Order: sequence, then C-alpha cells, then structure tokens
Amino acid sequence: MLETMLVINFLGMIVIPILAGFYFARKFKLSWKLFLAGGLTFIASQILHIPLVLALTPTFQTWGMIAYAAILGFLAGLFEETARYILFKYILKNRKTWNEGVYVGVGHGGMEAILLGIAVALTFVNMMAYRNIDLATVPSIPPEQLELAKQQVQAYWSTPPYLAILGVVERIFSMCLHVSLSVMVLFGLVRMKAHWFWLAVLWHAAVDGVAVYLGQRLSPLAVEGVIAVFAAISIWITLWMKPKFVMINIEAEKPPEVAGQGTGRE
Repeated sequence: MLETMLVINFLGMIVIPILAGFYFARKFKLSWKLFLAGGLTFIASQILHIPLVLALTPTFQTWGMIAYAAILGFLAGLFEETARYILFKYILKNRKTWNEGVYVGVGHGGMEAILLGIAVALTFVNMMAYRNIDLATVPSIPPEQLELAKQQVQAYWSTPPYLAILGVVERIFSMCLHVSLSVMVLFGLVRMKAHWFWLAVLWHAAVDGVAVYLGQRLSPLAVEGVIAVFAAISIWITLWMKPKFVMINIEAEKPPEVAGQGTGRE
C-alpha cells in the first residue's frame, strides 16, 4: 500500500502539471511557449536563490525560527517575482491578458512540481534499492553516517500511507499560489503600478514563511490544511483580478480622449 501511494505521489507531481498545461492551452487557445516560459522562469529564479539560501541558512537559523521562516519566505518571493517581472517586462512584453498571466503561472508552478517530482522519484528508487540490502556494503555511505542512513531508510518505509501523497497535494496548492502571483505581477506591469509587484512578493513571503514556521510545530496534515486556505485565497485573488484585466482591454479600445479619463483606476 505504501509503495503504491509513494508512486502516485511522484507521478502526480510530474503528470498533473503537464495535464494542466494541456488543459489551459486548449481552454485559452494559447501557445505552449507560455507554459515553458513560466517553467524556465522558475529555473532561472533558483540559480541565485538556492546558493544564497544554502550559504546563509546557518546564519539565519541562529536568529530564531520566526526570523528564519520570514527571511526564507521573503527571499523566495523576491527572487521569483523578480524573475516573473523580467519575463513579462522584457521577453513577453506583448502579453497583457489575464489568460496569459494564468498560463505562465501554471508553467512556473508546474515546473517546480515536475522537478520536485523527479527528485522524489529518484529518492523512491534509492530507497527501494536500500530497503533489502546491508547498507554497510554501499560504498557511497561513509561508516560514520551508516547509522543515520539506516534510520532514514527505516523512517521512509514507516511513513503512513495517507502522508505519502501529501507532496502532490501541496504542489497543487502551490500551483494555485503561483498563478495568483503571475497575474499580480503582470497586472502591475500593464497598469504601471509598482505596488502590485511588492504585494506579490509579500504574499509569496507570507505563504512560504508560514509554511516553514508551522512545519516545525504542527503535524503535516495540519500544515497542509493551512496551505489549503492559502491556495483558496490565491484562487480568489486570481478570479478577483480577472475583471480588472477586462477593464484594461475595454479602455484600450476607447478613443484616446475617452481612455485617458480612466487611467487612474486599477
């Protein structure tokens, strides 16, 4: 049973974003290039983000859990929203609709899910290999880490089946967040309102920071329950912003003297 749930978990993390890509490409009649652009933007955002976090984590952890979680969340928001901003500002500069913002967000969150799914799949393969062998015979495991490796393998195969699929559930929630963030950043560019970029950074920071902090204090199910609330709010934000993009299109079609009267609205 556990093996089945573990396979469902990593397959879902890989397959669901791809299916979402197909769905929204057909629904919005948009090119897959937008999905890939969003995915590559996620990768680009991590080139500096991951090394910085790895280098500074020992220092951050000495500042207390609240500060540590807040800083990690803020860095995630800053790097990823900056990458989105660059994408929409300089590469997809003619893409200005809500549909396009949503689809790029699906690609951004989808790529994160796919990469994590591949990592989880590799872990599953390794654990399958380590399950029935003497770890002392594995050359890659130093003798001083042998006992720790045994504990990790035992803990992995002791995971309750219902917890084994939380990874794919969390990735679905995360994709909802990334869609709302992409829409917010795009709207800020189209409206030339910088505060939307910073709202996106802060929203991203809040979600990630709370998840990191609560992950040390609550059960996995409780943490996912909180993240589910954030995902629902992200969906609401995305849908709430859709009419704002419609108003932009309406104003763009008005004569200049009429459209100019509405430039102060958001």
